[in-house]
Amino acid sequence: MYTSPSARISAAAYRQVDLNSQVLSASPHGLIGLLYAELRSCLISAKGAMERGDVPGKVRLIGKSMRLLDEGLLAGLDMQAGGELAANLHRIYSYCLLRLTQANARSDVAIVDEVLSVLQPVMDGWREIGSQVHA
Repeated sequence: MYTSPSARISAAAYRQVDLNSQVLSASPHGLIGLLYAELRSCLISAKGAMERGDVPGKVRLIGKSMRLLDEGLLAGLDMQAGGELAANLHRIYSYCLLRLTQANARSDVAIVDEVLSVLQPVMDGWREIGSQVHA
């Protein structure tokens, strides 16, 4: 199905406004949830780009995933107050950054799957915490 460039630009602008609204109205817990959701989406899209042989798309999506991990999740850890939990998350995020660097260099979908499987329990736990807080 063909979508005109102007329609794609309009849709992208609408998605950006929606995301900005979500960020502005989110709780601190919700902001981390948004980071996890965007990270998961980028990783899944990066896998698709690799499978299609779309190198520029892969590089862009892996790069965005790494920024979400590094500048969002990793930078947001409070190592003083977070204790052992923050230290464990730091190790997980750092490991995932290393593996994504390797996935990007090798165009290896299996490594992206590995990163998703490493992060999934953390994302699930975060979602569960949110559902308990709202209950």
